[in-house]
Amino acid sequence: MKAEELQPIIVDRFQRIIEKKQLAHAYLLTGNTGVGKQEVAEWIAMRLFCNNLQNGRPCGKCFECQRILNKEHPDVVEVAPDGQTIKVDQVRFLKSEFSKSGVEGTQKVFIILDANKMTTSASNSLLKFIEEPTGNVFAFLLTENRNLMLPTIISRTEVIELNPLSNETIKVEFAKLGASDAVVNVLSELTNSNDEAKILIEDEWIENAVTRVYRWFTLVTRGDMEAFVEVQTRLVMLGMDRFHQDTILSLMILYGRDLMRIKAGEQESVFRQYQSEIEEIAKGQTLATCLQAMDILLLMPNKLQSNIGFQTILETATINLCQAFK
Repeated sequence: MKAEELQPIIVDRFQRIIEKKQLAHAYLLTGNTGVGKQEVAEWIAMRLFCNNLQNGRPCGKCFECQRILNKEHPDVVEVAPDGQTIKVDQVRFLKSEFSKSGVEGTQKVFIILDANKMTTSASNSLLKFIEEPTGNVFAFLLTENRNLMLPTIISRTEVIELNPLSNETIKVEFAKLGASDAVVNVLSELTNSNDEAKILIEDEWIENAVTRVYRWFTLVTRGDMEAFVEVQTRLVMLGMDRFHQDTILSLMILYGRDLMRIKAGEQESVFRQYQSEIEEIAKGQTLATCLQAMDILLLMPNKLQSNIGFQTILETATINLCQAFK
């Protein structure tokens, strides 16, 4: 989606700021994955460089706009984490670019993705530019969580909170990617990001995962240790990397949450294709057991974060859940 569709209020705000020539030198754009932080930053860059403005807004089609969208504009530089962090050498490169005049004009724009992943030394290195801006140089720092940024960075930038997307907007976008109605409903609970959704939809991974986790879930709610075999023969293979492992754990938690909510009297399951089956499972369980199961499920992501093996986490949870549901 375009910035105007994702964040119309924020875009209108920046349009007025630019028209009044009041654009600050450094902004911190903060919001959840998929809300349009990068799109907004690139829209601002296009607004500054577009040579075919339409009603005062970037056309998105001219040579300048296309180069920005294709990450090819020499005066619009984007920096992303190198591995797990943004390193001080990357920021030093930016600072050297800050000091140069624009290659093709008088303006330069810098967009720092996942700015919260800057090392402390990288953050401190960036502070000098923010404290002593020069010329028509504009920096946009993007983060999902402003609380992970150094307080000194926050205090020296204009902080812009991007609005969360509505669930319906997210579902429409995921449907455009080719996801079925049932999968769209589940995907919207897992992520707001089109890029992440594309990965999950690829090769029908999410459909297989929803089915296999459901199979596992029905077994553990019967206290059936056949669920252990399901882990070893199916689920471990689906968790081919950390992202997919996280998603499998999230699916397990969603099944547990649905069971608990339906037991507590709520009407609709996220997994609409299994609505009646989950209702039947809920009839045979107490609310206390459902809550105990949720406690077990919610421990799993923290264990994965602590680098405990994925298979070990699943096997341990399977044993504990089978015991809880017996």
